Amino acid sequence: MRMIVRESACLQGSTRDALRELWDRAFGDRFSEDDADHAYGGVHVIAIDDDRIVGHASAIPRRIQFGDARWRTIAYVEAVAVHPDVQRGGLGTHIMRVLQDEMRGRWPTAMLSTGRATGFYEALGWERWQGLSYTLTSGGPLEDGEHGGLMVLRLDGSSDPDVHLTVTCEERAGDAW
Repeated sequence: MRMIVRESACLQGSTRDALRELWDRAFGDRFSEDDADHAYGGVHVIAIDDDRIVGHASAIPRRIQFGDARWRTIAYVEAVAVHPDVQRGGLGTHIMRVLQDEMRGRWPTAMLSTGRATGFYEALGWERWQGLSYTLTSGGPLEDGEHGGLMVLRLDGSSDPDVHLTVTCEERAGDAW
């Protein structure tokens, strides 16, 4: 098994096609074209076994506001997937540890949204967001109810967002978070 780290700009057609196939296998119809688009624009960790992509996670830059503080750029984790043939063998943990090391050198804080995997991320040091979440739309901030699945990882000791504050993201196509 090999792990490679690549910027989105370095991922060409066949690799992007293989990633889309992985996401379809791992998530079925729960992974939309918008979800796929959200995975690009940052750094990727890709697991390859016998020239086949079997795992992936990416982190992209996103502007987030904690409470009423200034907006800042953080890492936002997208498209964490392991091929069903190799799930439950520790590959997802390994991929996320590599991604966390990559993020640590680029951003002070990371966030993600998950529904089913909170325990997986907590074991990797992530914390559940306790405050309300909002999406900044053209009409202003709207409470979006995503806070139940939001998680944060403190990558830099100088960055210490209070998990009880509100958190706001900018609107985007598909799921805001």
